[in-house]
Amino acid sequence: MKNKSTTIVLTVLLAACFPLSAGLLLAQAAATGQTSDLTTSESTLPGMRRTTSSRLPRAGAGGAATAITPSASGRIYPVSGELLIGIGDLIHVAVFDTPEFDQDARVDPNGNVDLNGIGNFTVQNKKPADVAAMLEKKLVSDGILLHPKITVSIVDYISHGVSIEGEVRTPGIYPILGPRHLSDLLTSAGGPTELSDGVAEVLHAAASVPDRVDLNKSAATYKIIPGDTITLERAPLVYILGNVRRAGGFPLARATTITQGLALAQGFSPSAKDKQVYLFRDDANGKRVVAVINLHKILRGKMADMELQPNDIVFIPNSNVADVTKAVATALPGLGTALIYAHP
Repeated sequence: MKNKSTTIVLTVLLAACFPLSAGLLLAQAAATGQTSDLTTSESTLPGMRRTTSSRLPRAGAGGAATAITPSASGRIYPVSGELLIGIGDLIHVAVFDTPEFDQDARVDPNGNVDLNGIGNFTVQNKKPADVAAMLEKKLVSDGILLHPKITVSIVDYISHGVSIEGEVRTPGIYPILGPRHLSDLLTSAGGPTELSDGVAEVLHAAASVPDRVDLNKSAATYKIIPGDTITLERAPLVYILGNVRRAGGFPLARATTITQGLALAQGFSPSAKDKQVYLFRDDANGKRVVAVINLHKILRGKMADMELQPNDIVFIPNSNVADVTKAVATALPGLGTALIYAHP
């Protein structure tokens, strides 16, 4: 601020626009003379493109399949990923050298199958090989065959699948018949959106706490089994507003400084005032405070750069204080409809 009276006036005006707080933070990160590790070469000013609004995406596409989750199917999914017989599955029974016993049977809602010439059996959540052994014992005990050899296979799977949700392009239920790599399933779902924070939470059906998987490091090796739920969270946002070439919200998927944030917004507009930039931030108590930043000195290496935090708002004003007050009163309440940009 140019003088003490101007500071007091701005503080009072901000108090009217931010009920939570209007305290001023000290913005200088280091003494004059420190160098900055940020250059202003063309390579540090990537182009941006509009991707979406800040409204949360829908949980999934329409259709009956999206209403069925693996956990709702009543199945048990072993850690090994081996498939068990479930309600609604169609199984095939083959008796070696005795084709009159060969047949298909659908598992009823009680988890049972009724096999002609053999009987009624509970097969839900059993391995096909275990069901085959059970049928062999039944034929022997009933005196029908002396040494039966039976194979049981699942020929129609109803709800073996993995739920993929959150920041993927095509969320939904994806059927798998055994272990798969996380990267393969994300590819099937169209891949992460530009707003993904680069981490997947994977909840196994038999677990209560999800695993956190770094997509860049482990997606190609992490195993997914039937019944898993994969969730990609949205990265927090920072907002660059005011006199920049492309104002809006930007995903904070990695450490980003205030000058890098300026690069994401494609730099100043001709009327920008870079010596008096305003950084709005929530403090440890959840109150909104504002810091006055001399971005002119930071860009010239005379002050250290500052790292942005989730939900920060950087406002770059025109040359008069009244313009700042107007923007605080009109632009910030409209953040819910601000454009969100990401790297192309």
